[in-house]
Amino acid sequence: MKTEAVLTEIGKIWGRDAIYLDSLQMLNEATFQLKGEITSSENKLYSITFSGVHLFKIIELDYDTTEYTSSFDKVIDSIVLTELIEKDKAEHIGKIDNNYNHYIFRTYDSVFEVICKEYELSLSNG
Repeated sequence: MKTEAVLTEIGKIWGRDAIYLDSLQMLNEATFQLKGEITSSENKLYSITFSGVHLFKIIELDYDTTEYTSSFDKVIDSIVLTELIEKDKAEHIGKIDNNYNHYIFRTYDSVFEVICKEYELSLSNG
């Protein structure tokens, strides 16, 4: 699985202890929000909301085997996303298309894998 770093307003987020998670909330069946603190280059509180979610997985960081380029990556040429889109087209489901992306968001303890329509990352001073 090839990934590239998502560049945020504070740049590339990097390091095992770069992102701490304080809360995870399911806002509805296709929207998840994570909140906590980013400590990679400067301390910031964050809120990231993933919307139009079709896949949401959590694995404990020590068991994740995915190679990564940062603490917040976009998966390039995602096989899983391609399979979902192909199934959607073949079965005329009409729920997912090429406007969706595959992300990996790594906190100190957990790795979140998300296929979604969009995300919104808000940063503020702590």
